[in-house]
Amino acid sequence: MIHFKVVRASRILLIAAIVLLAGVVCAIVAHYALSSNAGTADANLVEALDGPVQAQSVFALNLRAQQRGNAPEEIEVEVLHPSASPAPSPAPAILIYHTHTHEAYEQVREDPYDAVEAWRTTDAGHSVVRVGEALAGQLRSMGFEVTHDTTDHEGDALSTAYTRSLKTLQGYSKPFDLYIDLHRDAWSQGMPMRYLETEGKPMAQPMLLIGNGNGFDEKPHYEENLAFAQALTERINAAHPGLCKEVLVKDGRYNQHIGVFSVLIEMGHNRNTLEEALNTVPAVAQGIRDVFQQPGTALAKIMKARSNAPG
Repeated sequence: MIHFKVVRASRILLIAAIVLLAGVVCAIVAHYALSSNAGTADANLVEALDGPVQAQSVFALNLRAQQRGNAPEEIEVEVLHPSASPAPSPAPAILIYHTHTHEAYEQVREDPYDAVEAWRTTDAGHSVVRVGEALAGQLRSMGFEVTHDTTDHEGDALSTAYTRSLKTLQGYSKPFDLYIDLHRDAWSQGMPMRYLETEGKPMAQPMLLIGNGNGFDEKPHYEENLAFAQALTERINAAHPGLCKEVLVKDGRYNQHIGVFSVLIEMGHNRNTLEEALNTVPAVAQGIRDVFQQPGTALAKIMKARSNAPG
């Protein structure tokens, strides 16, 4: 009887051991299943965090510890990002204005305008103001910050227009990177009527005018402005050989003491049509962009000195 009980007890222990072992195996399988699901969820969470954040971040994640019934385990996940690129430089700011606001072009039958006198009108849609608006639009499309001031500086007294345009310039609280006083020239005998590009549209010829300051105590930024005008002329002619006339230097300052860079651009002459002047706008805008992006050696030194100047 005693021997029977021992054997029976051994069998009972064996069965119990098998049941216990089966339970352990099930627990291990369940543990790995939960770990795998949690790992997938955590990986998804880390991937979601890996987005366009502003700087390196450290997140303390409690990976579903309470749901798993374990003690909370704090895990630090460091999300690394490449060093932030430096903020881009502000877009160059350009002011376009018109000292001789009423300057207009040759009348055409298809698009007439009311003239206050020969080749002059207060109709901004047919005067040099219209060309200035087209130039502003082209430059804005290239990324420049452009202000087009359409103030009528001519009024009833052409001789004092520069006094009035100077007051307009002084009314701006912040300086511009480029001041453009946009005019149209007066045609004279022997002057080319227009520029004809091979298989292209007829274009008015632009010309830059720079004042040397003679006759004024407060001088313009002659050297800097002349360097810019020459660089712009070269860039325009590189793309359209012979389109832009040589820079004209004259006595006076033409309000070009207001800041660097300041230029006067004659966009064609009065015997050109408005259409011909508008056809020239893209070439001038492209030239301005080229000067700012790929300045010549002399101009590069000036622009670098300006960027390093205090204030």
